[in-house]
Amino acid sequence: MTFLNPVMLWGLAAVSIPIIIHIFNLKRTKKIEFSTLMFLKEIQQSKYKKIKLKQLLILLCRIAFVILLVLMFSRPFDRGYLGSQGENARSTVLIILDDSFSMQARDARGNNFDNAKKKINEMLGTLNDKDEIFFTTVSGVNHVERNMVYKNKDQLTDTLKNIRTSDVSKKLNEVLFFAKEILKSAAHSYKEVYIFTDGQKSFVENENIEGEFKPDEQTTINFVLIGSRVPNNISLDTINTVTKIYEKNKPVKLKSTINNHNNYNVSNKSIVISFGKYKDEKVIDVPANSSVDVEFSIDPSSAGYRDGSIELIQNEISDDEISGDNKQFFAFYVPSKVSLLLVSSPGTEMGYINLALTSSEELMKDSLGNKTKYFDIKQVSSNEFQSENLDDFDAVVFVNKPEFSRDESDKIKKHIENGGGIIIYPGNSTSVENYNNVLLKDLGVPFINSSFAGDNNSYKFDKIDFDHPIFEGIFKQGANNKNLNIESPAVRSGLNLSAGGNSISLITLNNEKNFLVEYSVGKGRILMFAVSPDMNNSDYPGKNMFSPVTVRSILYLANINGIRPAVTGEDYFINMYNFSGLKDSISVVNNADQNENKIVIGDKQSMINLKPFLENTSVYHITSGQTIFYEFPCGFNKFESQPDKLNYKELSEFTKEKLKLEANIIKPEETISASVLELREGKEIWQYFLILALIFTAIEYFIARSITKK
Repeated sequence: MTFLNPVMLWGLAAVSIPIIIHIFNLKRTKKIEFSTLMFLKEIQQSKYKKIKLKQLLILLCRIAFVILLVLMFSRPFDRGYLGSQGENARSTVLIILDDSFSMQARDARGNNFDNAKKKINEMLGTLNDKDEIFFTTVSGVNHVERNMVYKNKDQLTDTLKNIRTSDVSKKLNEVLFFAKEILKSAAHSYKEVYIFTDGQKSFVENENIEGEFKPDEQTTINFVLIGSRVPNNISLDTINTVTKIYEKNKPVKLKSTINNHNNYNVSNKSIVISFGKYKDEKVIDVPANSSVDVEFSIDPSSAGYRDGSIELIQNEISDDEISGDNKQFFAFYVPSKVSLLLVSSPGTEMGYINLALTSSEELMKDSLGNKTKYFDIKQVSSNEFQSENLDDFDAVVFVNKPEFSRDESDKIKKHIENGGGIIIYPGNSTSVENYNNVLLKDLGVPFINSSFAGDNNSYKFDKIDFDHPIFEGIFKQGANNKNLNIESPAVRSGLNLSAGGNSISLITLNNEKNFLVEYSVGKGRILMFAVSPDMNNSDYPGKNMFSPVTVRSILYLANINGIRPAVTGEDYFINMYNFSGLKDSISVVNNADQNENKIVIGDKQSMINLKPFLENTSVYHITSGQTIFYEFPCGFNKFESQPDKLNYKELSEFTKEKLKLEANIIKPEETISASVLELREGKEIWQYFLILALIFTAIEYFIARSITKK
């Protein structure tokens, strides 16, 4: 037996009232004995004992009356012999349908998702007309506007007809958390939660689930398992852009990972890439329980945001029953121009850098042979740097700047932490002490270990990090990552740069000194060379590699604020301060359904979470007015592709050990209506307590009356 209104049990404290009254009545009369009446005591002694016994019985009747009255208002509910099948207390029933795409699998009974909807319709027939019914899906459990109350069962039946599987996946602990939030508005004290799910292992199990959800005594958790077998599945898990620097008319390499979750090999699987009007197909074989990478190369012929998709074609449903994880999207940005700030001390040789930038523009001619103005360059002196707004530039290059002031250092630090990029070329006037104690100290990167110079000797390149994006396509490589075509410069002197911690060495010399080091600070990066871009310390500017390394270093830093992929139903923040020219609102549109969601931008609003809108695997466009100012791909959660399931026994043990509750589990083969009726067996028995309370009141009345008559 349980109580539907347990808060009333506090009323049991009222039991003390009749006890206090009884004690008070005993002390109220003062006894005075007369010697002439002493002989009467023996005559009345037996009668007094009877009166005291009756007074005690009256006290017990009053105590029983108070207890029974309190228990009655606490609404006792019994599942035992007092209750009978079909006699239910009014309940609030929350039905949660697992609409994740793993429910697309099938068994001998048919499609799991369709079967789940049929079972919900069958279950509705077992509910009372006065029950309160909430319905939601796993994907919509955290959307208040979708957690509707259905007083009309036919209305819920119509809703079920239009529901489809979703790209959004959630964990069980999150579903239970929001279920508890939904039930806070329940009209009835007795609450039932029914979760219709395929029992996918990755959905149920979670390391942090313990203690997340603790239902009260009036809430029962019921799992309705759908599907009796583990489905076969092949998934397209990820798309990685191998190319990190995007240029117009330069190939972009993409790599997709195909995962075979089956216990047998699969063959002749088609993988298709779509990029505008361009399509390409590759056919692969994937061994059992393993993955294979497939690489594509595309050519962005125009600048701006470019997007596409890679899809695993579901040609054999027996091998791949779940289609929701067969397609992923990609997006990248090809800049039409790069805004560059060049900062140098007076008299510094800038000819080699300007020549490198001009030469690269010659290679960027359009299809008509017209030269492209790719680099928008602003050149200032060291003394003029403080007045520049670094947010106006994609990259900043310092050449032979002697030293940095505290204000300049703070300005650079803020710019880099927010995702900016800086290139530093030292010069003969560079103050190592100032660099260390001001700029590098503020940035928290390794100090410069003075400088080095050869004794009538020069040093050559020893190692190059060929995997770094800067060097992609510059050098021809052979086996074992050995360079076959590199003309190393002769380095006579330079700064002794340190690497380690938040920095990596990209080029080292054969004197074990670093020639080029990359430092990571916040969201941005710094590239520091050991020599100046002139012939004073080396012949580096005269080598063929100088121009491409210079240009690609600038492009690499200009792409730091790259596109981050999103996951459906998960947090995705964008910083509005990274974009200029925004109006008072932005619109979120995806290629899948073209629905436009408007967000009003507040004056002080910097971070916006797009999580409520990420419901489809697609490419999302963020627009302001007629301008697209950001674009990103959104994919599914990879845990949804894992087909392993928990059976009845495993799920039962999990709920006991992790959830700390006795959850009821309905097996796939069980009839839902009979199982639900059995679970709901029982009724409210407050009337029994009322009858008992009246009986004790009557007993008290007759006992009290017998005392009065005598």
